[in-house]
Amino acid sequence: MNTVNISTGFSPFQLKTGRSPRLIPPIIPILTGTTEDDITAHEIIIRLQMDVQEAQDNLLAAKVRQAYHANEHCAPEDIYQPSDFVMLSMTHWR
Repeated sequence: MNTVNISTGFSPFQLKTGRSPRLIPPIIPILTGTTEDDITAHEIIIRLQMDVQEAQDNLLAAKVRQAYHANEHCAPEDIYQPSDFVMLSMTHWR
C-alpha cells in the first residue's frame, strides 16, 4: 500500500489520494494554530495534479533510460540492397 514504485517515484495510494498514509508519528511537530481544515479542496486537487504530472515525468525518464541501456549493446544494423544475396536459416521452418 505504501511501497513507492521505482519508475513513478510515488506509491499508488499517494497518486490516488494525494497523501501517503502515516505509519509512525511525524517527527516534526505540527505548527500551533494550524488545523486540517486549513487545507482546502483546491490545494488537494492541485497537489494531486502535480503528483500525477511528476509521476508521468518519472515514467518518461525511466522509459528513456531503459531504451538507452537496451540499445547500448545492440550491434550496428546491416543495410541490404535489393540485389544483395543473403543466407536464411530454415531451422525452425515447418
